[in-house]
Amino acid sequence: MQVETLNIQNLVRSAVVLVVGLPVALSTGSLINTAGQVASQQGLDPTVKPTKQLKAKLAEPCLRYMLAKNDSKLEREAKNDIDEVVGGPVNYQQTCNWAL
Repeated sequence: MQVETLNIQNLVRSAVVLVVGLPVALSTGSLINTAGQVASQQGLDPTVKPTKQLKAKLAEPCLRYMLAKNDSKLEREAKNDIDEVVGGPVNYQQTCNWAL
């Protein structure tokens, strides 16, 4: 009889902790996510401005790269321009997918 009572009490305690703890955990996660979004929108995120600037500089050479035929003069010039913007050789496909 003692064992059954302990098991029921443990189950009830666990259920109460779950009922109380889950909403708190979920609301905390939501609050952190919202704070990050607000910071990003307000310009407080230090990565937003440089990212936008780099994407703007890469837009035209990446468009030329994506539209050029393989092993063409246009492709080589676009790759050179991308290298110049970034500061060295990169994976052109991934870079342009990110930038565009």
